Amino acid sequence: MPRHTLMLRDAPTPAAGDRLTITGDEAKHAIRVKRVRAGDSLTILDGEGLLAHAHAEDARRDLVVVIDRVERVEPTSPRIEVFAAAPKGQRFEQMVDSCAQVGAHGVVPIETDFGVVEPGANKMQRAHRVAEEASKQSGRAWLLCVGEQIAFDEALAGEGVRVLCDADAPPYRPSGAEEIRLLVGPEGGWSPAERERAEAAGAMRASFGVHTMRIEVAAPSACAIALHLEHAQR
Repeated sequence: MPRHTLMLRDAPTPAAGDRLTITGDEAKHAIRVKRVRAGDSLTILDGEGLLAHAHAEDARRDLVVVIDRVERVEPTSPRIEVFAAAPKGQRFEQMVDSCAQVGAHGVVPIETDFGVVEPGANKMQRAHRVAEEASKQSGRAWLLCVGEQIAFDEALAGEGVRVLCDADAPPYRPSGAEEIRLLVGPEGGWSPAERERAEAAGAMRASFGVHTMRIEVAAPSACAIALHLEHAQR
């Protein structure tokens, strides 16, 4: 199995037989932390569908790798986006990390009636870094997208199936749709007005567990359950 995964964004697309010299933090982490050595297998991602299989030729100062073969990977289907009220502190980053690992296409914070957090520029920058690290750690060929905060009604106006995550609703049932938006509310829940607007917009309501969960647990859990049930139906 590959010893390490590298994320090389905005780099020229490699081809089989290419020799790449990797420097900077990626090389240091691979050599000093992951203890990659000459001959070890590596995976290289670009966050846009590239999956390159390679091996280390030199791992002393810089990391020199040789590309063995390259493939293009399609995005996960169905495409599930998580639109969630942002939790406090580092819990927002934890939510992004977990959503990347379970296979969400993207995470977008939303404004809600009972929400108390508006993610600022620093929080969003950290979230983007976490998304890249989590995508690399989990070996996903497509980088998790993190969007800027939008209004609740904007999330409802999207394409595809829209699902209001609600503990009082029936369990989620697969829809067979190719695009699914999961709306996860704040810890104070959805307001009556939000429930009414969601119903008027044609959103379905569904539950994803037997207990009340914090946002950073509820969002990736709902995504994982929806993906599993959708795949099981196909």
